This record gives sequence, C-alpha cells and structure tokens, in this order.
Amino acid sequence: MESKRTKFSVHKIELPNPFFEKDNNVYLLESDGELALVDAGIELPQAFEALRRGLHARGYSLEQVSKVFVTHKHVDHAGLAARIHELSGAEVYVHEEDWPDVREYDTRYPEVHERYLERMREWGLPAEVIEQMDATRRTFQELGRSAPAEPLRDGEEIPVGAVTVRVLHTPGHTRGSACFLVDETLFVGDHVLPDYTPNIGATDITAHGLLGAYRESLRKIRDLDGVEVLPGHGRPIDDVRARVDEILRHHDEREERILQILADGRPRTVYEIAVALFGDLRDHHALLGAGEVYAHLEELQRAKLVAPTEGGRYVRL
Repeated sequence: MESKRTKFSVHKIELPNPFFEKDNNVYLLESDGELALVDAGIELPQAFEALRRGLHARGYSLEQVSKVFVTHKHVDHAGLAARIHELSGAEVYVHEEDWPDVREYDTRYPEVHERYLERMREWGLPAEVIEQMDATRRTFQELGRSAPAEPLRDGEEIPVGAVTVRVLHTPGHTRGSACFLVDETLFVGDHVLPDYTPNIGATDITAHGLLGAYRESLRKIRDLDGVEVLPGHGRPIDDVRARVDEILRHHDEREERILQILADGRPRTVYEIAVALFGDLRDHHALLGAGEVYAHLEELQRAKLVAPTEGGRYVRL
C-alpha cells in the first residue's frame, strides 16, 4: 500500500503499554513538511521515551509535531497528548463525544471512577473484586491528564500539509471513538483489531446501547474497499471486510451463547452470566467480562429475548 501514498508518509512507532492489552501503535503522519500523530500513548516515562526515540530515528523531534489526532479517550491512546502539547504547542483533536473526558480528565476521573464502582455492584461482582478494582483504577488515574483538546464531528476534515484527515465517527468501544481517513489509509484505533475484539460495554461506563452502535460503526467502515487499515494495537488489517464480518459473527454467536446459559429459566446476575460464558474471571477481566455481557443483555432486552428481574438478575423470555 505504500505506493499509493504520493502526498504523505506514515510511520508506526510502538509504545510500551504494561497495563492494557498489547503495546500501542502511534502513527507519525508527514505531509509537505507538517508532522501529525495519530494517538499519543500512555502517560509513562518509558512510553514517552519510546515516542521520542521513534521520532528521532526518522529525523524529527516531538517539538515539531503540530497536530495530534486521538482515536478515543482511553489513557493508552490519549495519555501523552498533554505533554506533547506542552512541548510543541500541537493542537489536540478528539471526537466531541469523548472530548470532555480528554479535556477535563483530571476533574472528571473521580466521578467516572465512582460510576464504575456503582456499575460493578449492579452487575453483581464479588466485593473483593470491586475492592481490588477500586484500588487499581485509582492508580490508573496517573496514566493520563487533561489535554487542551478541540472537539471533532463526523465528516469534519482537518488539513495536514498537502492532505486532509477526515473524521469517521465510529462509536462502540467508546461513545466518541473515531477513525481517521487520509486518502486510502484508515487509522482505526481500537475500533477494529486484528487478533481480538475490543471490549464493548465496560470501556465507557457512562454510555448505553454501545453494542448496537458498534455494529453500525463496523458496517460504516466495512464498505471502504481498498483502504489500508492501521489499528491502535497489532499488525495492519489486510481485509477489513472479512475482519468486520468475523467480528459481527462473533457477537451474534456470543448472544446465542448467553441465551443458552439462560435457557434453564434461572435468573442470573450479569457477573454470573459472565463466569458461565468466560470461565473464572479475576482482576480487570472481571469488569471487562461483565461489561461485555451487559452490552449484549441490552441488545437482547431490546429484542424482547431477556428481561431484568429483582436483584439485578436477568431471565430469558
């Protein structure tokens, strides 16, 4: 796909990410002498140094970066945006739905943290897991900080040198997840990943209906034929249509499995369904598993296939 780029170049810089899944891909976009980054990595010294080294290896410095496009609000994608801005004055952009949690990260984090604790109690997670997650998420606050971001809207175009970066709003992983299209190169963040599916349901605790939105967002990029797809983690995606279809089937199959779990008529909490679906869940995976189940239960409830009962439990209709 490199030969298709006549007005810009793209270089992947891998940043260490010891907390969330795999290392992060930050992409350096260069066009007509202007430098931009897609995503910014986590606010850790080793990630910052890896980013600085990656730019130096290509003859650039962080001080030359003029724009940072953040695919979504999570700290492993937005964490270093504030420091980059301080060094270079770079403009930071994120979709308007995720904008408050990037712009006001420091003040909003405690409120969001309390919502997580409340939701975990509603989902029936064991008290010891909630206590552990309370401590863990408090330490996570240090992995990012407020960045002076500008809000983006679907379809908006921002110039970088001789090209434009077009915003494709793709909610699901978070409400404000966005992909960025530059000619025939699509930066997808966590929207589509090559080897596993992004979590839906536990990664934006303030939102509802994320799975339905995610399915629509997948279809939105499915028909972008011939694009080079660069994810926020892992290798490039060779066939976006095939990968999207695979993810859609995965979620359909997961809903069938949840209905099978509830087929005996016994009411179950979200956490009990998650354990039946995924097996023993510990630490952060207990939250992710329960959130994923809850996202599916929302869709199944909308389809009148399940219903909530007392005590935060669900039954099959």
